[in-house]
Amino acid sequence: GRPGAVNLVESSMRRSPLVVALLLGLLVLAGASLDLDDDEDENRGDTSDQNVASVVLEHDLKGNGEWTPRGKLTYTGPKMVTSKSKRLVSVRVEQVELTSDQAQQFQALIDGGRQYRVRMQSNVNDPNSAKVSASIPACMLAAAKFHEIYRVHVDQYGHIRGLWYQTLATECPPEAVKLAAEPVQLVTSVSVDMEGRGPRLAVEPKAKSPEQTIEEEKAKPQQTFFQKYWMYIIGGVVLVSLLQGEDDKGG
Repeated sequence: GRPGAVNLVESSMRRSPLVVALLLGLLVLAGASLDLDDDEDENRGDTSDQNVASVVLEHDLKGNGEWTPRGKLTYTGPKMVTSKSKRLVSVRVEQVELTSDQAQQFQALIDGGRQYRVRMQSNVNDPNSAKVSASIPACMLAAAKFHEIYRVHVDQYGHIRGLWYQTLATECPPEAVKLAAEPVQLVTSVSVDMEGRGPRLAVEPKAKSPEQTIEEEKAKPQQTFFQKYWMYIIGGVVLVSLLQGEDDKGG
């Protein structure tokens, strides 16, 4: 294209190693500053708008659809879950004990070859939302000495889309299971699994007051002088390098 311009730059680079080194250093510093700023923005997005909610875990001990509270499950996570912020999502479950009367009701489920069913609300902030349920054979939970495992499937909006439930036992024992007439301790472990994008639920937008807008602008981190003007600084260095090469060629 323009061999004269190429030669001018090459001459400038050969005669001004200090300028070239400075230019490369500025480029590296600019990249590092921008990456650091991006990382800070991502971290701020991860930790903002944390949502903590307690959900009632219910069970059907009589097997007739008469649901009663069993304990609580606590959900913690951002209001909008991303690929980076999903590590902040956690679920904890309350360890509970069946009373003697409840243990006898559970025995009736075993004797009838019935399922032990549990459920919880799908929207952690709405007790009246649709329920998510799961079940296992009652005899299988007894065979596992009441050690149970839950995996809660959550979408990017923090809504519970599914409940996975199993025990360490894979089948019911061949002999009849008989529980002692005493309280039974349930040993529960729970984990959370992020699903793909689910349907977004309608949420009424909240209008921001002028005071809130001003406060948000003040809360934004201020950029350094170099972060604002690094392109101009590097451009000036290049221009000085080219002019110096022109002067050397004229001399």
